[in-house]
Order: sequence, then structure tokens, then C-alpha cells
Amino acid sequence: MPGKQTPSSAHAARPKVGLVLGSGGSRGIVHIPILESLRDLGIPVDFIAGSSIGAVMAGIYAAGTLEKLRLDLRSMKRDDFLKLFDPALSRSGLFAGRKAMAFLNHYIPRQTRIEDLPIPLGIVATDYDSGRPVVFRKGNLLDAIRASISIPGIFTPARFGRALLVDGGVANPLPIDVAEDMGADLTIAVSLHPAMGRLGLVPFKGPGPGGHRTSRASLRVLPVEKLIHNLIGSRRGEGWMKAADQWLDERRAAAKKRRPLPNLFEIVARTIDIMEYTETLLMLASRPPTVLIDFNFPEIGTLDFTMSAFLLEEGQKAFNAKKIELVEKVGRSRPVLNSSPVR
Repeated sequence: MPGKQTPSSAHAARPKVGLVLGSGGSRGIVHIPILESLRDLGIPVDFIAGSSIGAVMAGIYAAGTLEKLRLDLRSMKRDDFLKLFDPALSRSGLFAGRKAMAFLNHYIPRQTRIEDLPIPLGIVATDYDSGRPVVFRKGNLLDAIRASISIPGIFTPARFGRALLVDGGVANPLPIDVAEDMGADLTIAVSLHPAMGRLGLVPFKGPGPGGHRTSRASLRVLPVEKLIHNLIGSRRGEGWMKAADQWLDERRAAAKKRRPLPNLFEIVARTIDIMEYTETLLMLASRPPTVLIDFNFPEIGTLDFTMSAFLLEEGQKAFNAKKIELVEKVGRSRPVLNSSPVR
């Protein structure tokens, strides 16, 4: 009968779905239960665009080892995480990143190429010289991830020929546009930065999409000593850690008289957080996703992976809260067996 769709043509007409995994350091552990739950619920994902920790989770998911990572995170202790950060002794960054990449190699074979994965990925980094996003859609997956996680001041930049690449979150922390450019008709975005209003933010007139930008109220940061310890460990008496502790004692004494200036780690973490937050709001204003899943974890440090159990639980809660919206706006691509009903 003219106009009647066959099963194959109906399937071909299904809108393509892009999943967007945002940057945000250790908070990106919430991506794990969201990825697993989308799969279990039968929500289609045709493309994944990831920035920084979002790129890490996208790559591990595509490699088929996300469940192994989840189990390993639950068993890892504080010292296990600290061993992943190797001092670079460089002017370009605190850590060299070699140990972090060796850890990721447990989940992604070294020669894995992006174009050979079962799902198309867009891995986002930032060109140091131009400030523009660089999107990897082919080439070595681990090399692309190393570029995407190169947090300025924390990890040394990644070299690609003559180019220097830094963290994808600098230019594009929530790459909805990348997913759309890859062919997505519908987008599911997972933002690790809070929506406007969560932190007392107010809009004001200014340049940008829709004639609006945003101003930002205060965002809590970790106390100096806790932030230092989260980043580089808490063992005393060993070289520069001893010097750091002595310096902190001096700062605490000075704080009794007046507010101390922020230290290097506070400045790096807060500056990147502010930058990614404002860029995320601009992206959401110009490219609103079909479904947005967002979080508000300002108290969790960028490199504090010791909160994995909490973050896994929060990621599942956030997904559960969006189940009905996901099914209604995105739909399922297949029947789901042995799955609890949508609530």
C-alpha cells in the first residue's frame, strides 16, 4: 500500500540520538550509571561526544569495559588513586599523566582507534594557541583522551605535531554542538555543572546567545589543606609535601588576622570551574538538549576520586529521575527484558 512503512524503513526513520558527556573531573564518575542505565532501558545512543572526564567515560564505554571500571573504582583505596599522579617536575604542569594513562590502558587497549569502535565518538580537546576546540573522530583513542584530560596547570599539555592541546573543558565543557555535527537529531546531555539558580545565579543583559550571559555568585571551594591533600596526598615529611605543610601552617596563622590569598591549586581549580560553568550555560542557551541531566557537586574536588561510591549512587538517582522524560522524548530502540518498569 502506498505510504505504508516497512519495518526496515520505520527503523531507518528513527531520529539519531547523541549522548553528550560533560567535563568536571572526578564528578564524571556519575557518567557510569547513566551510560549503563541508558543501555539497560533500551534508550538508543548513536553518537557520543565527550569532553575531559566525559571523553574518558565515552572511550571506556565504547571499548566495552565500563563495568570493569565500576567494580575497580569501588575497591580502590585513597592510596591507589594517589599513585595515579606522577609529579612532572615541569614548568608546564604538576603531573606528567603517564601513570593515569597506564591506568586507562587497563580498560582501553593501547592501539585502539576511534574509527574502529562500535559507536562513533567525538573526543574534545582545546588548541592551546587558538583556544578553539579540537574534535577527534579518528586516530588513537588513548592519545585523544590524553589531550582531552590535560587540565591546565595540573597535567602537562599533549603534543600533536607542532600543536599543544589542553583540556577539552576549556573550550567546550558540554559539547552538544559536536553531537549535533556528528548527525544527532536528539541529544541527551549530562552536565557536571549546576543549572542556573542552584548557586544563586542571576542573568544580566550582555553579549551572547539570546542577548544574555550570566553572572556567578560564590562557589564553595575546598579548604586549602583539604584541596592540597586531595590533589597530591597527605603524607608528611617527604620533600615538597613537607614544605607545603609548613607553608599551609603559615597561611592558617595569617588567616586569623585577614583573609589569605588563594593558593595555586585553589586558583587553578576555581578558574577552570568558573570558565567551564559559564561556557556550559552559553552552550545550553544556544543548543538546548532534548533531555538534560545535571548535578551540583561544588564540594567535590576536581581530582578527588575517593568519592566514587557516592557519585555512582547520585548518578543512578539522577537517571531514575529522568526515566519518564527520556522514554517520552527520545524513546526506546528495542524492547527491554528483565528491566524494572519506568517510574
